[in-house]
Amino acid sequence: MSEVSEIPTEGELHVSYAKYAVGFENPIEPTKPVHETLTLAALVAAGFPIPSNINYYSTPPEIWEIFRGNIWNDDPKCILFNDSSSDNKKKSTGFQWGEEYMKAKLFQSSRGRSGTITGRSHFGDLQFLHAMSCNVGEPAEETREKVLLWCEVMYKIAIGEGITGKEQIDDVSTTRGYWRINRWFGGDTDPEGHKTVEYLLTRGTAYHNLNLKYRALGSLLHIIQDSYAKGHTRRSEVSYSDGWSQLGPIKTFHCYHGQNAHAHKEFDTFNTDQIEVSKLDHFNPFWGARSAIDSCTRIIKLWMSNTPWSDQNGPLSVLEEVFTLAADVTAGDNDI
Repeated sequence: MSEVSEIPTEGELHVSYAKYAVGFENPIEPTKPVHETLTLAALVAAGFPIPSNINYYSTPPEIWEIFRGNIWNDDPKCILFNDSSSDNKKKSTGFQWGEEYMKAKLFQSSRGRSGTITGRSHFGDLQFLHAMSCNVGEPAEETREKVLLWCEVMYKIAIGEGITGKEQIDDVSTTRGYWRINRWFGGDTDPEGHKTVEYLLTRGTAYHNLNLKYRALGSLLHIIQDSYAKGHTRRSEVSYSDGWSQLGPIKTFHCYHGQNAHAHKEFDTFNTDQIEVSKLDHFNPFWGARSAIDSCTRIIKLWMSNTPWSDQNGPLSVLEEVFTLAADVTAGDNDI
């Protein structure tokens, strides 16, 4: 695993990061909290009432509810944490997560519908949770529809627009083209379709200050952030100015299954300890980071103002722009 020990200055190598990691301090392969740091930067930039000098380690439990949603896409079974009524950030050993991940990598049965949601989200039919194609050859338009459907459901939960999370997965009627979330959850899946959306996002946590709206927002932000990572999509570069690349339309959604795993994770993190989240130029050297923060900031501002999903210039409009497909878009591949 490669890390950057300090923030590169303008003129130094503009590092391309294949994916954005979530923070997990284990003795074998610790990762820096890149997703969480991008989220803090966007919250500060949007004017959310938190200290401008906040960092991952000083984040209070309230904001950790956003982090838990932000991490959920990588940990949809909530097994990177020890469930507690009083603590929402106590990490587990990660052993079960690692076991489920490796089984899905090695065995098709573990990444199919009857496999674990951990395996499905990383290698199977739920890869869209990371703004990725679910299989090689999947039309980009199909991947985009799945992504936007998930974003819509999460945003509507986050502002309480017609979906509370108390509904059974089967009863969420939101559709996007052919897709509806109950297509991925039924009697043969874990969780089953009769479980609530809250259960899907929290596994029935005992945490006494659960904030499902915050968790839904975090999951939405995760997809936006991932969509700017090198290993997840190939985007056009619109412009380079002020030390960072503004990324544009999506040319390809990549598929994780079959990718070169070493290449995907070679640059999977940067040293977030050196970053002050209120200083956006600290993110300049890292491919996609500024674009990810900018897009997340726009969504957070709309969320803070309780803007309905379909309002003119509202969340739907912003996210359709974020996930615009290039004129020369190609079907999903497992390149980087």
